Amino acid sequence: MNQPDLLQRGAACTACHQRKVKCDAHDVGLPCSNCRSTERSDCRLHQKRKRVSKATRAAATAAEPPTTPKTLAPSLGLDEAAESPQSDRANPPSSPGNVDETQRTSLSTPASIGVAGVDIHAAENGEYLYKRHLVEFIDQPELVERPIDNKARLTYIGSEVSNINFLVHQQFGARVRASGVCHYPTDRIGRHMTSHNRVPLDAFQLPPKSLVDQLLTAYFRHANPGFPVVDERIFIRQYRARDPSNPPSLLLLQAILVVGAHVLYDSDHETRNSCKMVFFRRAKSLYDTGFERNRDTVVQAALLLTWHTDGVEDVTANAWFWLGAAVRTAMGLGMHRDADGSTLVTHNKHMWRRVWWLLFQSDVWVSLQYGRPQSVHLEDCTVQKLKMADFQDCGDDVRPEYMMQMSQLAVIVSEAVRARSRAITVEANILAVQKSDEKLASWALRLPHSLQLHTISGGIDPWTANLHLHYNMALILLHRLQPQSKARAEHLGRRLDDNLEICVAAAGSIQSLFQQLCEANNLRSLWISAINCLFTALIQLSSEIRLSNPLLAVSALRRYDSALISLKQLSRHWPNAESVLHFFEKSIRVNSVETTPANGQDNSPLFVSSSNQDLRPSETGKESDLDNSHEEHLHDTIQNKSPCLVQPLPVADGRGFSQDLLGATEEIHDAWKQWQTENWSTPEFSDDYLFTF
Repeated sequence: MNQPDLLQRGAACTACHQRKVKCDAHDVGLPCSNCRSTERSDCRLHQKRKRVSKATRAAATAAEPPTTPKTLAPSLGLDEAAESPQSDRANPPSSPGNVDETQRTSLSTPASIGVAGVDIHAAENGEYLYKRHLVEFIDQPELVERPIDNKARLTYIGSEVSNINFLVHQQFGARVRASGVCHYPTDRIGRHMTSHNRVPLDAFQLPPKSLVDQLLTAYFRHANPGFPVVDERIFIRQYRARDPSNPPSLLLLQAILVVGAHVLYDSDHETRNSCKMVFFRRAKSLYDTGFERNRDTVVQAALLLTWHTDGVEDVTANAWFWLGAAVRTAMGLGMHRDADGSTLVTHNKHMWRRVWWLLFQSDVWVSLQYGRPQSVHLEDCTVQKLKMADFQDCGDDVRPEYMMQMSQLAVIVSEAVRARSRAITVEANILAVQKSDEKLASWALRLPHSLQLHTISGGIDPWTANLHLHYNMALILLHRLQPQSKARAEHLGRRLDDNLEICVAAAGSIQSLFQQLCEANNLRSLWISAINCLFTALIQLSSEIRLSNPLLAVSALRRYDSALISLKQLSRHWPNAESVLHFFEKSIRVNSVETTPANGQDNSPLFVSSSNQDLRPSETGKESDLDNSHEEHLHDTIQNKSPCLVQPLPVADGRGFSQDLLGATEEIHDAWKQWQTENWSTPEFSDDYLFTF
């Protein structure tokens, strides 16, 4: 009897069954025509698995010993043991994001059992995919028309220098050449090809649903409106539907809980930090093992993980690392290229554009923070500007205008920094700054009315404040005179005074905005780049304190104290701000300066270190007495040493000084210089201000 007669009609070989293509093994025998064309030598008949009744399966499961020990959830008071995978085998899942039973079993049993019930022969299928992946992508007859939805895997074919780009254009010719599309669909890859066979059980644990609800509510109220990574309506619909066939991403859920804990536990920083650590560890486990197959979601999750501080390492951890991972993944998907002409589903096109511009602006601010090169170069990008439609699924609280204006500001700052880095001569540097000033001025004049500071009423809006914080930070960074740059100072001439005035005003604005944010309890909504805004202002204010004119210095001293109070508050949300706070506290020495009042000799401290004060604002919302301590001591000392100065020292921002006060005597200047020498300690590393935070 011939070999074809031994085959059942309709039977297919393993390779054709896996590819879901028609197999002619019954007609021509083994190997079939498809395997012959690909020189596949292991063509064999696919064996269908016999169905097992529920009773038989239950009896077999009861007879099997447990394959893994029961793990204990970390004790955080989250009642996680009740949500553990072991207990969920007896009860239906009570939290969203839990994987189904077959997935959970596959992730906690030996590697020979596949994920999601798939019969895996890892070596065979791995070798097959390596051989056939490129062929199957190029040979898709529906490549141009097939929609890129949740049933497909997106492939970015790259620019014209890419070989894949060349082959696609060669295969489809004018159909793709005219459109300029560079995003195409391909078949999804099984999770067993992209993830480890074992994922820590802890990664699948969730707190009680009531707590998850609180964390999600806090996230979508205080973080997502100005940091719109997630489509709120789509995610919440998945979360509430509890549809096993369309659940929310577990990786994305754990990442959202990280940010939710950051903004929910505003006053209890110990609970906030411990909860963030647990959720971060779970999200990182899912990320590291490649559990999430949707790479769009991987980008979103990595971007959200920038809200967590994991120690002092700032290269292979924390915001710099996670932002780099998000950018590289996004570029691999082609998020930096216009996808409007592709078959990508509409809501994903909106999400791509929104997330990409959020990646770009975050990259600009983090690069400024560390003085490192930006990962994103706009000349490589063809993404369109943000549109209102890109935010239609982000919820009612989203701030589209804020995101658009922040992206435009980031573009201007990015171009200004690159222009300065390319400037070789002092004249070229000055010209680059002038051009950036014109762009920044034009941007400020065109701000929508809702984003202008004078329109704020009934408490400051955190997103409007954040926009102006970064604007003023950019002004200082572009205009402050670098240490030991006398040659540049000589070339600046009149512009030197202009630069100083710009820096003084910008530092005052940052201090004032942070003071209002503290009083309104809105620091929770600020991303990590807010640390650099306050850091930049404090460096500027510390230089103003050392001015020879005591009146200007006293005004700077008050603003300096207020900024330190804000920094202490900010460090409760961002632990890595503590190193900056410690630096500035240590830069002030506590000394006692002898004063000679009229009724006798008395020793009183002229400058009280901020490190010995409680820098929290009072419960009434007013500043603590620390703000006035430096000024009062300095005022008394100058009054005692200089009887001619009978008027009280001005406060506020130092404007409106009378000519009499500005004409202080040499005795006053000498006393002020002596105070500076005895009480003001120049910070270490003052030339470059190198920090790790």
